[in-house]
Amino acid sequence: MTAQSALLAPYDTRTAECLPDLLRAQAAERPDATAVVADGERLGFRQLEAAADALADRLHHLGVRADDCVGLFVEPSLELMTGVWGILCAGAAYLPLSPEYPEERIRYMIESSRTGVVVTQEHLRARLAELAPQGTRILVAGAHPGIPAGRTAPPGPGAPPDAHAEPGAHPIPGQSHGPGEPAPGPHPSSLAYVVFTSGSTGRPKGVMIEHRSIVSQLRWLGAHGHLGPGTTVLQKTPMSFDAAQWEILAPAAGARVVMGAPGIHRDPERLLATVREHGVNTLQCVPTLLQALVENEELAGCTSLRRVYSGGEPLSRRLARSVLTALPQASLVNLYGPTECTINATAHLVDPGDLGGEAGSVPIGLPVDHTRCFVLDEDLAPVEPGATGELHLAGVQLARGYLHRPDLTAERFVSSPHLPGERLYRTGDLVHWNPDGTLQCTGRADNQVKLRGYRVELDEIALAVEEHTWVRRAAAVVTGDPRTGRPTLVACVELNPREAALMDQGNHGGHHQSKAGRVQVRAQLSDPGVRTADDLAGRPVVALPGRRETGRQRRETFARKTYRCYQDGPVTRDELLALLAPRPAAPAARRTDGPDLSELGTILRWFGQFHSEERLLPKYAYASPGALYATQLYLETGGTGGPAGLPSGVYYYHPVEHTLVRVGDAAAGGPGLTVHFLGRHGAIEPVYRNNIQEVLEFEAGHMVGVFEEVLPGYGLAIRPLGHHREVQDRLDVAPEDHYLGSFAIGPEDGLAPPRRTELLIQAHPGRVEGLPAGQYRYADGELARISDALVESRQVIAINQQVYRRAAFGITALGRAEQSWLAYLDLGTELHHLQRRGVALGLGLMSSGYSSKSGHPLPSARRIDAVLTECGIATAPSYFFLGGRVGEEQIRSEGMVEDAVHMKGPAEIVRDELAALLPDYMVPNRVLVLDELPLTANGKVDLKALAAREEVRGTPAGGPFVAPATPTEQRLAGAWAAALKYPDVSAADEFFAVGGNSLSAVALINRVNREFGTRLPMQVLFAAPKLADLAARIDAGAGEPASRLVPLHRGATGEPVFCWPGLGGYPMNLRLLGGRTGRPFYGVQAYGLNAGETPYPTVRETAAADLAEIRRVQPAGPYTLWGYSFGARVAFETAWQLEQAGERVADLLLICPGNPEVRRADGERYGRESSYRNPAYLTILYSVFAGSISGPGLEACLAQVRDEDGFTAFVHHRFPELDEELIRRITRIVGETYEFEYSFRELAERRLAAPVTIVKATGDEYAFLEGRSGYSSAPPTVLSLAGDHYGVLREQGIDELVTAIHGRPGR
Repeated sequence: MTAQSALLAPYDTRTAECLPDLLRAQAAERPDATAVVADGERLGFRQLEAAADALADRLHHLGVRADDCVGLFVEPSLELMTGVWGILCAGAAYLPLSPEYPEERIRYMIESSRTGVVVTQEHLRARLAELAPQGTRILVAGAHPGIPAGRTAPPGPGAPPDAHAEPGAHPIPGQSHGPGEPAPGPHPSSLAYVVFTSGSTGRPKGVMIEHRSIVSQLRWLGAHGHLGPGTTVLQKTPMSFDAAQWEILAPAAGARVVMGAPGIHRDPERLLATVREHGVNTLQCVPTLLQALVENEELAGCTSLRRVYSGGEPLSRRLARSVLTALPQASLVNLYGPTECTINATAHLVDPGDLGGEAGSVPIGLPVDHTRCFVLDEDLAPVEPGATGELHLAGVQLARGYLHRPDLTAERFVSSPHLPGERLYRTGDLVHWNPDGTLQCTGRADNQVKLRGYRVELDEIALAVEEHTWVRRAAAVVTGDPRTGRPTLVACVELNPREAALMDQGNHGGHHQSKAGRVQVRAQLSDPGVRTADDLAGRPVVALPGRRETGRQRRETFARKTYRCYQDGPVTRDELLALLAPRPAAPAARRTDGPDLSELGTILRWFGQFHSEERLLPKYAYASPGALYATQLYLETGGTGGPAGLPSGVYYYHPVEHTLVRVGDAAAGGPGLTVHFLGRHGAIEPVYRNNIQEVLEFEAGHMVGVFEEVLPGYGLAIRPLGHHREVQDRLDVAPEDHYLGSFAIGPEDGLAPPRRTELLIQAHPGRVEGLPAGQYRYADGELARISDALVESRQVIAINQQVYRRAAFGITALGRAEQSWLAYLDLGTELHHLQRRGVALGLGLMSSGYSSKSGHPLPSARRIDAVLTECGIATAPSYFFLGGRVGEEQIRSEGMVEDAVHMKGPAEIVRDELAALLPDYMVPNRVLVLDELPLTANGKVDLKALAAREEVRGTPAGGPFVAPATPTEQRLAGAWAAALKYPDVSAADEFFAVGGNSLSAVALINRVNREFGTRLPMQVLFAAPKLADLAARIDAGAGEPASRLVPLHRGATGEPVFCWPGLGGYPMNLRLLGGRTGRPFYGVQAYGLNAGETPYPTVRETAAADLAEIRRVQPAGPYTLWGYSFGARVAFETAWQLEQAGERVADLLLICPGNPEVRRADGERYGRESSYRNPAYLTILYSVFAGSISGPGLEACLAQVRDEDGFTAFVHHRFPELDEELIRRITRIVGETYEFEYSFRELAERRLAAPVTIVKATGDEYAFLEGRSGYSSAPPTVLSLAGDHYGVLREQGIDELVTAIHGRPGR
């Protein structure tokens, strides 16, 4: 029987063949025909068979037999194909483990399937050894017998001794057969593979597919012309998904398989380039990807395509029409099938004549061979013709069931009442029969949906969300995006107040649950605590002296901030004692009167606004809960002791105008100068609902602290006067506002200021030198241990918990004032003094919880009360702060780096953490925190009611859609959509805010220049990131030549940072670093990157040209110069040239100045030779584009590339978005600069006065300066990072780098 006749033979379970039989038939009949192509290599059918048999033999020696599960953890490659067929030829079932999956999910799949052996690739071995359960055997596969296959690898630390044994030395634990026994082949009823799919229990479930089922599917594909010797299939679906299996197993039908690059299913341009390169004629896609292909102009050039398959989601008639119009030579087939029915259960060949102009979806068609479809009601009875019911499937393609889940198998695979002995699979899909006999899908019967091309159990997502410690209850719903009309996955959660405290626990607004609405920022920007112009109109105004702040005022105001980014430096017991020490007495004053008007103006300027270009919001010298500055300051003057020249009266201090506005008459017989504090209810109520009086009193206390810090310099002091409610009437304010108390200002009496608070300090484990973890009571300059109990992370406000993890200690202030009205004011005053003293000690503080007068204490206060009660100490009003080490640069900063930590609320933090646990397609578009989820009568979440709620259906963050208006904007929107792979581009969209990166930026500018005939430089997107602005640049033509200094952080003040990128010279990878400096930050783009530029031949000339650019921005020093990787050499040379010109360089920072260590032997042989025969150079050159010095892409590059033309073609093939000319330009920059080295004499000539810092990454080679001396007048500061050369600039490493930079000694 020929291979094809075997494939097309009628199905008979008594004579059914297994998958290896089909492959062997193809190998016997067509031994040299190509079976698989990957990364420029190919295997014929005989080679594939031989490689499979070789792996099968190794698996037999490990004791693998029929029905055993063998994992396959490989990237798309020849090893994927040989791994699948080797496992099958061993008689075992393969378990696809996609490396793209989160490691926790992979670990669960290995554990729950009880897999004892996993086949992998050499470069994935170490990663697999870390995540695989103890005792798992790891086998490294070769692509064909000529490739060394390696040995079994140990499972990692803690593995049993036999993990290091020779292959075959020990059987798999728990198996009854040994390595010496003959290996039985598979039977038609043996398992062929296990695919994990979403599970409603919250965990994925393994679906067991037998050989007879998949053979039947392949026979159907062959019999109906879908697969055969003339078929070339693109294997693009991630292998862990059901639909990938017919792509992978297509050689059994004689087809040629082209292995797509990793991630190709997310990259339409690369996918189409692969189709064209290899003449692919058979392609399957989910409708989401099909839509992206239709929108790409390159689709029309894919003339080799003959069959396009759609599956995974409903195929709309509109999309079907678009596909057939774009590919008139191809046919379109709509496929349907759950994993439990072996890939495809039904199919429908789309007839263009049937599409018409109607809306709706294409039918799912007719059953495939040996599969039967039943449309049944809840009692498993057939519904009336045309009526809707649940689709049930039967036939040989039904799975055996769920792996190790007999309960779930019995629930979903039921006995058929129509055919005794036959099983039915309940799909959960609602369908009806069309008049033409095809099936039409109308929705889901359960809570399982198709989203982004994948089947998703909403219950699984909800349960994954509920595993977050902050979440009490969760539900997942799919709703329409009001902006785009596309499905949106929303996770709705109730927070657990015991784990995720909110600022207004139990009575909060949405802004404490999510920061997406920017409610608090909008309130802050409106200056809510300032009295309005209309309110003050017509009142007498006194202009105060001292409107311009002094240097001291500015310095101390910006140093007094809420610190959230603590460094790792040690905190000592002595430092904490110095922090807690009481304030000393000020000298007694010789004066007998109050301040004059000039002094008063300077004093009050401390309560005005301070501005910085680095900040969105104004800065104040004191803290304010929520930064709302809702507490107002009033002065009352009358009698003796008042400021000369200020008439008697009550005055409002205007913090914006620095004026006094008279609002009423002074009371008779009052002291010379009185200060009143009043909290404006309307300013704070939009953000706080509970504890309003308390937080306003805290703010007033902080303001008293400013007076106590400032007044002694004038021989003055501030003392409590009393709480007299009638004062509010003299202030002419709203009745709902909150009068907070009055204080008198007069001469200093020289007595020590009373401390009406008591302080506790908690040392965090291992974070305070000389102080074991525990709770301590401060008294008389000593610390007495009172308890082991600490305020824990979960007892601080949820968004502060990440700060808690970095904190070294905590402080609790207890209000012990005899006058109750002073208790909370005193707590605010105490924190202000601790903040000011902490700055001098290099310690920063952040408030993290407080008690309540009104019965709404935050968890930290409840915890402190419990500790005090247990210790027999009286409780009191409390204020809890976290603290840790801060650096000089943090203290000097005028930016909002510390505030950025709070830019995300609980909703955003939960979503970020879900992204680390779930596959991309399961991560919700939004996490919505609600006070409570609606429930049905039986206590389940009412999903219908939830989906109908306005906030669930509302527009997500991102701004309203602004339609592109001009012709240029409309044309540009198309190019923009193609580059960023999303539709409905708004004219207000900003490129990097909507997901743009370096590759997509290059692709967009290349396309713009090509389509619009412009010559825009690569850096233009930094100057004009908004679509409307970029369109205006296009309309304006070339205009002024763009600077090579790319602004990566705008809106900041201070001396700018100029930073050089690594080899290749494109500064995009510096964006994260630039955004974290708090200063203007420019990336220096290499000359030669833009068309028409030729790289300079020496580092001296390169630096001179860059220096000319820098001086256009900053004509004179001091200069701050940073350089990354190769850019460190240019930064060093530029610093030397500046000093030779008489300028001062204040900071020279060399980040990762050494190359990542690659191919040591090649480096020693070829040195710094920029030649394609030098593997070390070629590795570095490839890494400029790929950002990695390992992986199959690099190996293919080293094997294939011999010259520039070959390298350009190779990179363009792997990254089609990069224009070939741009690749050549970058390549030539690297080639020109790779060999830049200082001679001994040149380096000896270069001695810098500038302070030098070297930041070393793990695994880097020696830098050009290491081992040398004399190049710097002082020894350099050397910092070592745990991150690697490329990781330090990425999300996972940038925090470590920035902390190291900010924490440099003396900075």
